[in-house]
This record gives sequence, C-alpha cells and structure tokens, in this order.
Amino acid sequence: MEKTAYTIEMQLQKVRQKLNAEKIKLWLPPYTTAENNQGNIPQTLCEEYSKDLQIPAFEIREMLEHLRQHALQKLSEREQFQKTGKATLKIKASGQRENKEKITVTETVEIQLTCTGHNLRQILSERLGLPEHHLKIICHGHVISMNKQLQEQNVKHGSQMMCLCLSVSEAEAARKEDEVLQMMNTRQAAELLSNKVGKDDYDVNIQIADQSGRPLQLPPEEKKALTLAMTLHEKGRVALKKKEITKALLLLLEADKEFRKCGANILNAVDNYAVLCLDIVWCYLCLQNVEELPDADQRLRSSEECFIRSYGANLERVAAVKGESGTQLALYMKLHLLQGIVAFHHHRIAEAHSLLRKAEEELNRLKVDENKLSQVMMMGFDEREGRLGLRATNGDVTKAIQHIIEKRKEKEEIEKKVKEERRMKKIQKDLGETASGKRVNVSLYENLVSMGYGKGAAAAALRQTDNDLNQALEVLQLHPELLHLPDPEKKSISITDDMIAQVVAMGFDPVMASRALQLFSGNVQKALEELIQKGGLLPSSSEESSSSSSGSSPESEAGPSHRTSEEERRTIEDLVSDLPKDEEDYLDLTLQEEAQYLEEYLAKVNSVMSNS
Repeated sequence: MEKTAYTIEMQLQKVRQKLNAEKIKLWLPPYTTAENNQGNIPQTLCEEYSKDLQIPAFEIREMLEHLRQHALQKLSEREQFQKTGKATLKIKASGQRENKEKITVTETVEIQLTCTGHNLRQILSERLGLPEHHLKIICHGHVISMNKQLQEQNVKHGSQMMCLCLSVSEAEAARKEDEVLQMMNTRQAAELLSNKVGKDDYDVNIQIADQSGRPLQLPPEEKKALTLAMTLHEKGRVALKKKEITKALLLLLEADKEFRKCGANILNAVDNYAVLCLDIVWCYLCLQNVEELPDADQRLRSSEECFIRSYGANLERVAAVKGESGTQLALYMKLHLLQGIVAFHHHRIAEAHSLLRKAEEELNRLKVDENKLSQVMMMGFDEREGRLGLRATNGDVTKAIQHIIEKRKEKEEIEKKVKEERRMKKIQKDLGETASGKRVNVSLYENLVSMGYGKGAAAAALRQTDNDLNQALEVLQLHPELLHLPDPEKKSISITDDMIAQVVAMGFDPVMASRALQLFSGNVQKALEELIQKGGLLPSSSEESSSSSSGSSPESEAGPSHRTSEEERRTIEDLVSDLPKDEEDYLDLTLQEEAQYLEEYLAKVNSVMSNS
C-alpha cells in the first residue's frame, strides 16, 4: 500500500524523536564527514531503528539522510544569518489568481530583518507574479505592517509566516477596510464609535456586559478599545458567514490587536476574546494553514482557559447563571474539534482521537430535530431562536418556546434599562454642574419638575444648592425670577432636506438655511424671519464664540469640519451596517461545516491508528 504524506511525516517524527532521545547529531562526525559534508550513516543504526520502529531499514536510511541534509541546511542558514544578517523565512502562500487558479506554495526568502514589511511584500510579489496590494503577510497571528522593520514586528530568523493572496474583489475590499481602520485611528472617529454604546441616535447593538448580562463599567480608553474590538470581530464573523475567509481573517486579527489593549480583568469578565481566538483558528483551518502556525495551539489554549473560567469545565457556571448550557456547548464542541485537528497535524494521534470523539459526542447533543424546529417556528419564532431554544432545553418543544419567550423578556428589560440609563445620562449632561462641581442629581430634578416647577428653574435651584432638595425649594420660593428660565434639556432635532429646500426656495444659501433651521429647532417660519432680518448671513457657532478679528467667511467655516464629521459618521455607520442585531448571534452555529471537518479528521485519525 502506498504511504500517504501524513504517514511519512509521522514516521519522520518518530525517527526524529528517537535521535533526540539518544542525542545523536547527524550533522557531526561520524555521520557527516568533516571534509565535504558527505553522509556516513552506519547500517547497524538503520537496522536498530528498523527493529524498534517497525519500519523497513532502507526507508530508515532514506529518512536519516533526509534529516541529516535538513540539519545541514538549517546550520548553513544560521551561519549565513550570523555573518551577513540575512534571515531565512519560510512563507506559505495561499489564495487564488484572477483566473481562479488556486495558489498553495511555500517560499523561502532570505532578507535582512532591518527591511520593512513593504520590502518583503515586493519580493513575494515578484515570486508569485501577483500585484503587491493583493498580498497580506501574517506572522505570529499579526498582520505585518508595511512601514515598520521586520525585527520590530517579532519576525526572526527561521520564522514561519503566511501570505494571503487576495482575489481582485478581496483586494479591493481589504483596501476599503484599511481606509476604515485608518479612519478609526482619529480621535473623533474612535470616540464616535465608542459613544455608540451609550447613545440612542444610533441603531448599533454592541452591548458590553458580563456573562449574566450586567453592563460593565469601563474606563474610557478600555471602553473605546473594547467597543472597536467587538465591532471588528463581528464584522469578521459576517465575512466568515459569507465565506470571505481572507477578509474575515484580516478583520479578526485587527480585532485581536484592539482586544490586547484591554486589561486582563476586562477580558476575564467576557468570553468575546475566547470566541475571537476560535474564529481565527477556524480561518487558519479553512485556509489549510492549521499545521503551519504554532499560533493556533496557543490561541486554543487561551480559548479553553477563558471558557473554563467563564462557564466551568463542564458548563456548570453558565448553567447556574443562565439556567441552561446548551447554547454554550456549541463553543466547546468547536473548541474540541479544532484542538483535535491541531493535535492531529502535530502528530499527537491519541490526543486527537480523544478530542475528536468528545467533539462528536457534543455535536450529537447539539443536533436539532427538523420537525421540532418546524413546530417552534410555526409559533411565530424565527429559525435562529428555535435552534437556540431547542439546544438550551435538550429538544423539548414546550420548554423551548417558554425559553424563547423568557429570553425575549430579558432582552426587553435590558434594553429598557439601558435606554433609561442613556436618557438619564443625557439629561444630566444638559443640566450642568453644581457650585461644588458635582453633576446635578437627575432624580431630584425630575422630582421638582413633577411638583410643577419649570425645568430651567429646577435645574438652577439644584445647581445653587448643591443638590439639596429642601434648600432648592426655598430658593424657588424666594427667587420667582428663576421660574422663567428656559428648558436646559437639549432636544435633538433632525434637519431634513425638505426643510432646507423650503428655505432655499426663498432665495437663501443652503448653508445659511441649515444654520437658521438648527438655530430654531427646525421651525421653517422662524428660520426665514431670522435670515431676512440678518440679510441672509448667519455666523456659525464657532464664529460666534471667536473674536471679531477673525477674517474667515461663513462658507469657509461651515464646510470642512462639518463635512469631516459627517464623513466619519457615514464611514463608521457603513462599518457596522451589517452587524447582527442579537448579542447571541455568535452562539447560533448551524454546525454543518463543523460536522464535515469532524467526519474528515476522524477518518484520518482512524486510518493512522489502524495502520500503526
């Protein structure tokens, strides 16, 4: 029977382990001559290894010679690196050309580590015959920056790397994502994205909460990094579902970069980073690079540690917190599947067999009966809700329906609570601070308003009395002039194109029309009256606050900053436009691909075990 490449590699691994155990160095005498590096493998050694490893002696000789030549090559490369500073890098390229031809090739590149990522990409571009901007290089789980030196990016002599060869459409998509990520580096864009978590005027569902659903209170910088990381992660998962694997991996690695800016205490409170590591290794598998990257093993260890910390080794913690553990079981199944595949590629066959069998058992528990799913959907629930509900209740239709109803109620309560917190924060911001620098107490403010006092009067009284309700009541009685103060709460008015068109139709400039409408909260009649009185020219808010010596015209003040803000807003809204609306979307795995990989690798493991 002809041996497979995997069987040959396993036998090589056994020979290599035996050489290491016996401390035999094939690149030194007597196995290699000092004069011309010729091989001199003793026949007695071949026969001894043949007997111990149950491999024919002539094959043992071929393997020993292969390992000897490989060792000499590594030694030569190391000596060259020490003399010239040129490092040898092994880079596996995968992807496809414009004619859909698949690319799977390993390139050996010699390069100074003081060279930039761009220099390395130029070499690969020439070797592969692909445009530079179609290549993305990855090392140790990070996308190589084009502008930094390789040595600054943890690239070392002997590093194994991956090169993603993007198709035309993928390259264009990656270019657009790069532009978005550059936008994210600006203060305004990052703050805008971060603030989406706490504002009502954005339909973005990025909830930062612990395993029990309680919102986490985070420092501003960590909140910003975590929000950006979660958004990029979800964007990557969207690409994964569309089978856009290269695009997904690039987004997931960017998310990884942002997650690493968060403190360990934050990452320990949520399972997002563990799920991200799973998704990255899944991309490696889809790109057939699991065996190439030690990064996969490390990421799976991180995932396992986080899941055990969050859910317990047997999901006992999540069962205690949420009353069920079926949905999270899907994550454990995927973890054990990937661990089994990585173990197989590292020739740990017994371990691979155990992990894959565990994944098989979990997969069987997660399978959903199609008839039961149809019954649940007939009650008005969607497929995702039905699948998660049946998994959570071990296939009990009645309990699944009750589970879904309870989940919906929980979600409504959380959304109601979050909305109320946002409303309170917005009002508090509008009310200003007391004399001692404290925020005005919103509950006391609303208490005074419910008594019949005007909002402006209530806010002013509390500011003067440092949030003392009794003193505030006295102030209101002694100072009736406060009763006429305007409402401090800022109302968000949307100025529509139709409003602007009405004002422009009367002969006014569109920029001036927009300013006037903003000034009068969208009241077209008052905006027209103001423009007529001011001769059609209104200063911008920045001009009103600046000195009269400024020589800027209204047009020059109005345009750039406004356009930049709108551009960033549109860019970020485009970034999050296709994100899932449900926070448990990441648990809704159909498991079809997982089942296919499980079947494939169980067959491989069983074949190796039967032949050993």
